[in-house]
Amino acid sequence: MTAGDLDTTFGTSGTTTVNFGRTSIANALAIQSNDKLVLAGRVGDASTGDWGIARLKKDGALDPSFGSSGLVTIPFTAQEDVARAVAIDSSGNIVVGGFVGSEPAGAIAFARLTSSGALDTTFNPTGSVPGTVTYRIDPTLGNAVRALVIDSSGKILGAGIGGANPGLIRLNSNGSLDTTFAGGAGKEAVAIGASGHLFALALLSSGKFLVAGFDATGTTTQDDFLLAQFTSTGSLDTTFGTGSGGGFTDTDFNSLNDLAFAIGLQSTGKIVIGGDTDSTDAFGLGGDVKAGWARYTTSGALDTTFGTSGKTQINPTSLADGVRGIVIDSSDRIVTAGFIGEASAISSFLDPVAGSFGVYRLTSSGAPDTSFGAAGGGWVRTTFANGGDGGRAVGLQSSGNIVVVGGATTGTPAQLNFAAARYLS
Repeated sequence: MTAGDLDTTFGTSGTTTVNFGRTSIANALAIQSNDKLVLAGRVGDASTGDWGIARLKKDGALDPSFGSSGLVTIPFTAQEDVARAVAIDSSGNIVVGGFVGSEPAGAIAFARLTSSGALDTTFNPTGSVPGTVTYRIDPTLGNAVRALVIDSSGKILGAGIGGANPGLIRLNSNGSLDTTFAGGAGKEAVAIGASGHLFALALLSSGKFLVAGFDATGTTTQDDFLLAQFTSTGSLDTTFGTGSGGGFTDTDFNSLNDLAFAIGLQSTGKIVIGGDTDSTDAFGLGGDVKAGWARYTTSGALDTTFGTSGKTQINPTSLADGVRGIVIDSSDRIVTAGFIGEASAISSFLDPVAGSFGVYRLTSSGAPDTSFGAAGGGWVRTTFANGGDGGRAVGLQSSGNIVVVGGATTGTPAQLNFAAARYLS
């Protein structure tokens, strides 16, 4: 068996799908200490969906001790409600973040579930639906959490959008706003560069935190990878980065649009971000989109010892190949989930229509890991049944084996469902 092969002891021959009875896609993954897998995403169509959470046992089977036969659905509104992030707190509770009421005009939302899948009523206990909470940064435009982390004190930090700008929010463990953050407000819209968008978040041991996404730069408003660092109280850290005014760094690949969606920290403290590169337009809809990564020093400078002048690209197909999740393994290799052969890149963040799960592995120095995948190119492609599959998040179980989750189109008639695959490391 080769690293990158499907682990046939997981699910059915290495893959599994979860059918909520409606279209669904998993956007996020958290792995419990017992190796159970918590998947969070959207259940229902893109205009009226609800939050969906599923828990799989270590071997990929639905966990009947969670929710209703392994499934939980949270209907916030009659509009588009999507879970985008999930984490496990120190008590084993499950914290989910996303948006409700449509991304263009909706609100940030969080829910906390007990380990059995019930809403935890000690979270926002006096709210209209204890166990859930919603907040707005911008009063009219869209607000969303796209990534979250839980710190050692149990505070919940979220990053995403707050109207026309990147948005940040931090909650106390009971769901109330943390008044030590963002000048006492607990939430804020922040200007980073020209017009940044945030999709990834990493917490540092110092209490500072990193965010990644993309930023419109230059006279043509071309999008480039964006990496920024904030202080523990939510201010841009002006000692970091190379951007004007400090606090952030923009990185261009080949004078096209480059969109970062994932972040990972190596043991040296160096920072890796990944996403979709070389799109001919700002939405990843055109051109030969490639999976791409860049690495930075702890001060936010592009690390030219990584890949080629600080950057790496892998291009399995002439369609869209991209990155949605990163995890760093015990050898400092960069393990990435995404998609291969999609019709378009950023638009497939919601629903894949043509491609496959894509799993990529780079060496610690940023070269494609030729020991990964039967073809030796550092990548593996997995198609479930009908095409229209895409990976959205990645994690490592205690064995070191790689779990990727997202959506897969299966069945007759064909339906997009939560999906997971496990690969040998």
